[in-house]
Parts: sequence; structure tokens; C-alpha cells
Amino acid sequence: MLDDYYEKFHADSGYERLLFRAGKGLQSRELNDLQSQVNHQIKGVADVLLKDGDLVKGGEVIIDAKLATALVTDGEVYIAGQVRPVSSSAVPIDMTDSVDVGVWLTHNVVTEEQDPSLRDPAVDAINFDEPGAARLQQVCQWGLRSDGVGPDDAFYPVHKIEQGTLIIKQPPPQLDAVTQALARYDRESNGGSYVVEGMSLSYRGADQTVQRFSLEEGKAHIEGYEVAFATSRTAEFDYNPDVGEVKEEPKTFQSDSQGNMRIDTDFFPVKQVEEVNVTAEKTVQLTRGQLRGGEDLLPDEAVLEILTVALVGSETKTYTQGVDFIFLRNHISWQLSGDEPNTGEQYEVTYRYRKQLMLDFDEYGFNLDRQLADGGVIVDNTLVTIDYQWHRPRIDLIVLDRFGQIKRIKGQAAHQFPTAPKAPAHHLALAQVTQSWLSEQAPEIENLAVRAVSMSQLEQMQNQIGDLYQLLAIERLRNDANSQDPASKYGVFVDPFIDDDMRDAGIAQTAAIVDGELVLPLSADIAELPVPNGGLLTLPYELENVLEQPKQTGSMKINPYQAVEPIPATITLTPSLDHWTQTQRSWTSPITQRFTRGGGWRTRTTQSTQTQVIGRTTRSAELLRRRWVNFSLSGFGEGEALKRVIFDGTVVTPEET
Repeated sequence: MLDDYYEKFHADSGYERLLFRAGKGLQSRELNDLQSQVNHQIKGVADVLLKDGDLVKGGEVIIDAKLATALVTDGEVYIAGQVRPVSSSAVPIDMTDSVDVGVWLTHNVVTEEQDPSLRDPAVDAINFDEPGAARLQQVCQWGLRSDGVGPDDAFYPVHKIEQGTLIIKQPPPQLDAVTQALARYDRESNGGSYVVEGMSLSYRGADQTVQRFSLEEGKAHIEGYEVAFATSRTAEFDYNPDVGEVKEEPKTFQSDSQGNMRIDTDFFPVKQVEEVNVTAEKTVQLTRGQLRGGEDLLPDEAVLEILTVALVGSETKTYTQGVDFIFLRNHISWQLSGDEPNTGEQYEVTYRYRKQLMLDFDEYGFNLDRQLADGGVIVDNTLVTIDYQWHRPRIDLIVLDRFGQIKRIKGQAAHQFPTAPKAPAHHLALAQVTQSWLSEQAPEIENLAVRAVSMSQLEQMQNQIGDLYQLLAIERLRNDANSQDPASKYGVFVDPFIDDDMRDAGIAQTAAIVDGELVLPLSADIAELPVPNGGLLTLPYELENVLEQPKQTGSMKINPYQAVEPIPATITLTPSLDHWTQTQRSWTSPITQRFTRGGGWRTRTTQSTQTQVIGRTTRSAELLRRRWVNFSLSGFGEGEALKRVIFDGTVVTPEET
């Protein structure tokens, strides 16, 4: 501040007024304390209705995605006990991040050195043109939190923009006390948070790092506070499935005619096959060592058993295990007193061993070839063990808080039947996402947000309930009439007129039962009018001009010199529009109308079956159907380079034609 400026006002002192006394000198500090005291009193009352950053007027935001800027119009914002005007400004924003657009309040002290008009203008006075009180200037401007440069500057957030989408919390004027009262009433009367319109969640796709979802534009009330989106929003969450490990999952190898076997794991999708162990069989040639009664090492480890040992080139010379040799420490040991090959002679050994394999795999398992790379073959009907990692299913919860932030609450993964988490306090549950983690299968989304019911819908529901009770009463009456004995009781004969089973078939009938009523029969002759070949039958007529326009308009060139701007590039989508209708029919029983003429035994009945529409309901499709869209870009000038093509937030790779 200033060296000769003094102010000692403190709200805790309890001083409410300054009492100026006659004959006492007026201090500059007292004038400064008087201003601070009045501002403190006004701020105490204003803070009851408003809070810092509340819009009082204007301050609308227009987002330009191409320039990555947010244009904020002129407005008035309540800051530090006063409603302060803020001029319009274009604020650069990050279209991929969450940013707060608000007001920066800057303090400047202005003296007569910066503004000479602050000197005393009283001509002929002793103090003419002398310096007087300085001024505290406070300047407001739109900006981001990261724009502050001065240590004394203060930032007050007003708008929140999520990935280029403005989150509308409350239209101006924003009266904080009124808003809190309305929020409390809304929360207590409606039982919490709910969706007013829109806010449906859909899946947009995923890659190795993120999952993308799209939240429909709409409006919701969260704990009584309104959150609205003018356009749909894209939400991205980390692609982080929970990983489960399976050790030594057993399978039995049974090859097909091609020597292959398809092995599907018990749990999927598979993230990584770490190890596959099989039982293989191999025949190798060994050379007998120089030391008689010594040992010969087998080339493979983890040998299970020796099947045969025979001399190379001899069909009859074989050696017997336990008599001629023993299997010891992965060696052929000739320490027994039986026969053995001579030093330097070659002999063949057939044995079985366990082999560890590394194979290519897919989400469900892998293909196993009987023939191994080391020359061995996998033995049919033997054990295959698999060590692998897989993605465990999970149910996530997508919620929305009162500040318009979309969050994901991770559920507890399980081998099967995972449970969904509960929404935390002060959040609105939008949808449950059942994650199967299969690349070709999108996660199942169940929109479960509580939705507000309009008065017209309540009235329609009330009418439907009344109709339901009426139909139930009619059905009970009809069933009661059918269940009772229709014969004469106490001199009363009852016929519900449902069909002809109560009528005397031996007597000619002169009445007909139609739609539960006994009416006189009708007889009619049908006469067809002759129709000419043209298909129309009219009275003689002559054409007469009823409406005539003999005039015509002239024409002129709007741009005779062809002074036009360069034609911009043309972008064509094929198809550019997609209209389709999905129809679902629910059939009731067929309704047959009977037209009867005549009577007695020779009654002629004509039946005609026709379909009646009981009800029809039309609603908008919840999701768009999947279609391929082709892009065609043309009309670029010479030397113009195409940097990139973006369709609905997705980068598209074009091909030159």
C-alpha cells in the first residue's frame, strides 16, 4: 500500500460506529476505518444471498472447438462483497482436459503520479493542486486459474468446462441462499438425486489404454442442485481390468486327424499364456561311453520313463530295464551285470518326458500341434497343464457429482457373478457397466438413473390403473357367470349370452347373439356397382378454371461480375443421413366378426377375420445402429496440405484418390 496510509479496522473489535466529537481533530485513519466498516457490513448481508463467483447477469460462454477458445460475454459477478462488471474476453482452453473459467481480481493503487486529476481542483484555495487521497483500483477480467501473475491477485471460478463441453450448473442470477433453500426442498421432497431428461450412457470403444463412453445431453438434479449439459460428453476411463492367475490347469491331449487340438481355457479372456507343459515321446540315438558299466546322459530334462532301448541297426538286440540297465538321475546306467553296448556303439532310446512350451494364443485359448520342434510328439490321452493370466469380469458404476464430473466407481472383480458397487453420497448413479473384457464384445450398459415423472405421465398412469381395475371387474363378472349353474334356480333362468350352448337346438331360433347381446337377425343382399376400366365412377362434368396465374416474374443477375470467394473444400459423408424403423409387434387373439342371416336348422353364417390395432407406441431408438460411413474430401487448392481429419472426436486416416 502507501507509506502514509493507516487503517486499523478489525471486525473482532466490535466497533459498530465512529462517534466524531466536536473540537477533536479528524484523522485520516478514521475515514479509512469508516469505509472498511461499511464494506464489512454490506458484505455480511450480501454473503447471505450470494457467494463469491456467482453470476448475477450475463457471462454466457460460447466454445469454439476449432480455435480451442471459450468466448465469455459481458457479465456481472459477485466477488468480495460487491457485484463487479466483467468485460467480454476470449479465453484459450484445453479441449482434452477439465478447466475452470473464472474472474481474476487485480488490485492497483493509483496516486496523483499516475492520475494527475486526483490533485485538488479547488481554485483559489490554499490546497489547490496539492495531492490528496489515493485510489484503490480493482480490475476484473475473465481467465483461467493458471493465468495469474501477481501475488495479490485472486481467482474466482465461475464456469467449468469438461473436454470442450460447458457444464451448466445454474443460470443467472445465481442467488446462493435461494439455491440452497430450493436444493433442500428438492432433496427432501423428491428423495435425493434424479435425471430430468437425457443423460443416457453409451459405449464408444476402447484401445489398450482407455475406454470411451458417451453421455447424452440432458439435465439432472443432484442433491437438489441442477447440472445440465447442452451437448453430449465423452468420458474416458483407464482400461485396467483385474487380472487373475491360474496355475496348472489340467487338460487331456486328444489330437484330431490333422494332429492338432484346440484347447480352450476354463477362464477367459486370456491375457497371457505363461507356460504349457505336455507329455511328449521321442526316440534319440546315444553313443555308449568308454567306461564299462557307466552312464549315458539323455538329451532332454524331466524324463518320465524309458520305453525301449535297442542297438542301432539290429532288430533283435534290445535291452531290458532292470536287467541290463536302470534309469537313474536322467541317465541310462549300465551298472547292472546284464548286457550293454560296446564302447562307441550307438543305440536308440525311446522315452517320454515333460516339455514346456510357449505358444501363440487368443482370448479363449490356443491351438496345440502334436509335432514338436525338437522332434518329439505329444502323446494322446496324456496330461497337459496350463499356467495363464486372464481378465476377471467386473461391474463398474458410472456416477455424476453435483459439479458435473463423470466418475467411475470400480466394482469387485470375481470369477463369476460379480457384484456392483454402490454410489457414494452426493452422487447420482447413471449406469452399470458389466465388463467382460472381450475385444469383440462391448460391455453391457444398464442405465439405472432415477428419472423424474411428468404430470402428464402420472395422469396417463392413473388412467391406465383405472382401466385395469375395470377390465379386472368385467373378467371377474364373466367368470362368475360361467362358473355358476345356468339352469333354472328358484324360478329364474340365467343365460350370459356368451355363445349358443344355452339355446334349444331343437327349435328354430329367431334371434342372434352378437357381442354378448341377444338381437334380431339381419338379412342383407349385397349389390355391387359396375366400375369402369379407369377405376372411377363419377357424374358427367366439365373442367372449369378455379385458380389461375397468368403473370410471371422477371429475373436479374445477383452477381454479374462473378466476384465470389474461393469455394471451400467439400466434405461428403456417404450415407449422410440414416433413417430406419424398428417395429415390434405383440399379437392378441384374433377377433372374428359373424354376420348371420336366416334361422332354424338352415342357418347361414359368414365369418370374416380381421386384425384390429389395440394400441401403438412410438419412441426414439436408444442407440444408433452401427454403419460404415465413407468420407470424400475434395476441392483443395494447389499446395494445400491436409493435416488431419477428425470425425466426432475420432482421428480418421484418409486415402488419396
